[in-house]
Amino acid sequence: MHRVTIAIRTGQQDEIEQIMELIARCVQVMQDGGSDQWDESYPNREVINQDLERGTLFVCEDNGALAGIIVLDENQAEEYQIIHWEQTQGPHLIMHRLAVDPQAQGKGIARRLIAYAEDYALRGGYTSIRLDTYLKNASALKLYKSLEYDLRGEVNFPGRTAAFPVFEKVLSR
Repeated sequence: MHRVTIAIRTGQQDEIEQIMELIARCVQVMQDGGSDQWDESYPNREVINQDLERGTLFVCEDNGALAGIIVLDENQAEEYQIIHWEQTQGPHLIMHRLAVDPQAQGKGIARRLIAYAEDYALRGGYTSIRLDTYLKNASALKLYKSLEYDLRGEVNFPGRTAAFPVFEKVLSR
């Protein structure tokens, strides 16, 4: 039996091509499934490049291959202002751009990335994690609910046909 090695670390600038290819595969699967959550314009190379420059994009490697990404920062969408949050005292960690390569799905990569985010938040003194996902992304909605993220409302983003449910997980110290 071979040993599975999964590691999560900060993404490197020279990995941008691999990351963009992973995103392109995810976009294709989303669109094939009828979701317009992501497309050719988002998340784009400029956005991912900024994430890498800021050191906020983390990659998950599965036996040395890039299997998933997640972005962790404090940048809340302006649309979040309408949400009634349970934890109002900050700081809050915001989870963005969680993506798992379609070829690596079903291995628990997303759960590992979210567990990493929660550990990162606790170590960083954050009081909660906030995120949004797309109403048409049934697997993400199910995943966040199973990990005890509480639905706090919905926001809308320009150019998207469905709403974005917004979740929060209050962290205990």
